[in-house]
Amino acid sequence: MKRLIVGLLALALGLVSHHALAQRQFLTIGTASVVGIYYPVGGATSQIINQADIGLRATVEATGGSAFNVRALAAGELDLALAQSDVVFQAYEGQAGFEGEAVDQLRTVMGLHAEPLHLVCARDAGVSSVRDIVGKRVNIGNPGSGIRFTVEQALEALDIGLDDFEAESLTAPEGVDFLRDGRVDCFFYTIGIGGAALLDISTSQDVVFVPMDEPEFESLVDEFPYFAFTEVPAGTYRGQDEAVTLFGVKALFVTTTDLGEEVVYNITSTILDNLEDFTNIHPALNFLTEEDFLSGLGAPLHPGAERAYQEAGLL
Repeated sequence: MKRLIVGLLALALGLVSHHALAQRQFLTIGTASVVGIYYPVGGATSQIINQADIGLRATVEATGGSAFNVRALAAGELDLALAQSDVVFQAYEGQAGFEGEAVDQLRTVMGLHAEPLHLVCARDAGVSSVRDIVGKRVNIGNPGSGIRFTVEQALEALDIGLDDFEAESLTAPEGVDFLRDGRVDCFFYTIGIGGAALLDISTSQDVVFVPMDEPEFESLVDEFPYFAFTEVPAGTYRGQDEAVTLFGVKALFVTTTDLGEEVVYNITSTILDNLEDFTNIHPALNFLTEEDFLSGLGAPLHPGAERAYQEAGLL
């Protein structure tokens, strides 16, 4: 009889566990390269979601970056993703690389950290301003990437054409490796301040972080709400003894209208409830405030996120 009771109890527990598993919704978060900031931010976000008792289980996927993520969201291949604010805006509006294929179901969950456009050059390349890249070998990012979008807008503002220098169309990590090997003089990299790839290259190579504060960029900041200037504090990278002003975008946590309101509400509320843990994920998030969640958005808020912010008194 004792064995029978134990067996029935085990069966009952197994059925409960199976039922709980069946009730749990599985989500995939698209990030970017494992050496960037999106990947650890996505991983820590999934951990916060998974540890909360909200019936969700999130996993992280390394991807090709912002433009890839937006298209994957539209195709239903991802549930949530991180993406640059300019790419999100262009996708939602059907502009630039998304002309004729607007992702009008795109929605913002929250705004995150600033992602300035870094221009990193070998010190002996003699580049002290963006215009000095003329005639140099420079990686501008792979086609369709968020980096490439930002670089093209920045260069257009400065009236610099791709035929004015030797442009490489590599992924961001490849650009870093090419500089390390001496195969390019510079690379552009849109990434949060203190990104591991930049910390690493500044430690292993003698590089300079070129200011991105040309007056022409001010008109872009005025025209497009997703652009902003950001100051990189002195000493952030080895050899960077003075503060450097950079120009760029910000990271967004996005989804589509296909993801239910209650799911997005629970995710947003969970992050707001664990804000201290969330901002300690990475140095780029250390100074993130609740107000940052609602600024520089490239697409409308998802109704679930909007409800969470209203309940938190932020809207």
